[in-house]
Amino acid sequence: MLAAVQEVAPAAAVNEDTQLIATRTIDSLSLLSLVSLLESEFSVTIRDSEILPAHFDTPLAIRAFLKSKGCR
Repeated sequence: MLAAVQEVAPAAAVNEDTQLIATRTIDSLSLLSLVSLLESEFSVTIRDSEILPAHFDTPLAIRAFLKSKGCR
């Protein structure tokens, strides 16, 4: 997950607990790029209604969200 986040925010120092949205590590355009990357990488569809801060706040939250969608 860290690799995906760093691909859309290459200048950021990110770990599993980094608050991505609150610290503005990713902005709205980066978030959309991240969603697109995750959809492609994990062969999953992320609906607009699922793009919530709770799902994308940290790399751990992203991992949990993807796991809830059946991704490994």
